[in-house]
Amino acid sequence: MTGPIKVLGLALALALTGCSGKGGDAMGPNPEPPTNDPQLPTPNAGDVQGSYVLQQINGSGLGQLVTISNPDGEVIGLYRFQPTTLLMDGLQNFTLELRYSDDQTPDGIDDEGNFKQTGPVAANGALPLTFSSTTYDDRFTGVALGNTVTIKYDFDGDGQLDTSFEFRLVPGD
Repeated sequence: MTGPIKVLGLALALALTGCSGKGGDAMGPNPEPPTNDPQLPTPNAGDVQGSYVLQQINGSGLGQLVTISNPDGEVIGLYRFQPTTLLMDGLQNFTLELRYSDDQTPDGIDDEGNFKQTGPVAANGALPLTFSSTTYDDRFTGVALGNTVTIKYDFDGDGQLDTSFEFRLVPGD
């Protein structure tokens, strides 16, 4: 009778080992953490905090005259932009300062509010963002990739996102 009990015990031990998926340790920790493990860092919009300086407007560099147009092609104006800033803090607040001129009169836009991540991080590392302005009570979109943040902004305030501004992280921030 001891022979069949040993065989049954061995079969039970093999079954537990096969079902555990843990290489024979039915009670050991799972080597692959679950997807909702709180120990895993998750990307969030707070990771983009820092001071950014304007480097491109609709693909054109600073100091160049840039034509700003609505999506339908209607020209808003011809402007020259100076180095200005986008500040993003760890509490997901932003401050935007745009300085420009029409080659006759200096002007500017000051905006502030908050931002949040609006989707998963893309395969290339791009982080989609939505900015909510408390100054103008509107929203605009953005994406953080590496040390740059690009926003699509309603420059003339007509409700259409018409201008792309690219900002680069200031070294040391």
